[in-house]
Amino acid sequence: MTGEKNWDTRHTWHKLLDALCIEQGHLDNLNLAERLCSASGNRSHAAFDTALKNLHNWRQGVHLPQRRNFLLLTRLLDVDRDQALREHWNRLYAQARSASPVVAPLASAPDEVPANAFPPERARRPLVLGGGVIAAALVGLFAYFQWPGGDETVADPGTTFAGIQADYVRTVTAKVGDALIIHGARGNDCGPAPEWENARQHLPELTTGTLADGGVGTRFSRQCGGKVPARAILFTATTPGIEQTSLYGDSITITVQE
Repeated sequence: MTGEKNWDTRHTWHKLLDALCIEQGHLDNLNLAERLCSASGNRSHAAFDTALKNLHNWRQGVHLPQRRNFLLLTRLLDVDRDQALREHWNRLYAQARSASPVVAPLASAPDEVPANAFPPERARRPLVLGGGVIAAALVGLFAYFQWPGGDETVADPGTTFAGIQADYVRTVTAKVGDALIIHGARGNDCGPAPEWENARQHLPELTTGTLADGGVGTRFSRQCGGKVPARAILFTATTPGIEQTSLYGDSITITVQE
């Protein structure tokens, strides 16, 4: 990548987010939380407290931000200053979104803050205020699904091979700034996924966005009789419009809105 920072050495979205925050001096999240609230148009104390908690969780890889907050972070951290950085940022986010596991309802709500995601002094408060047994049961339920090994490190979903779904999407609808996987290039004879340099040779030029490497995942292949390794193709929407294109012989209609 261009520039002084080797951003491509960060292989998960939350680690890249954390590195960008550190680079810009956001060590305690206070200033960034205030800027996030200002950008979202809500400067209440409750919004600030939520932003502070969410930033902690996002940087730790506990959960992912919703698309709106992802776009705000993109702007606040000046990700667009470098095209390669922007592509890497979008690619890792799309991979993590694609691989996010289904967990208990308490943990599945986007940007929701589970009680045990913070230091003990913050986590104990819901147990006192919420009435002991019920709150403790909810915390325990979340811990059971999200941290099955107790002190075991939580695996980032974006790093799991089978988690990246690189299936063919016939109709793509996106907003400017969105990044999503729309296809996957499989290898010869149903073998390993091709390298990016080989996969990119067959990609068209688009007017509504760009195509980039989405990492190695899996896709369904009728010819191979099931799931096979595939190089995911990541589409990043940049310009409003509608266009018809073809990827690896498959017709795709892309619609990008403001």
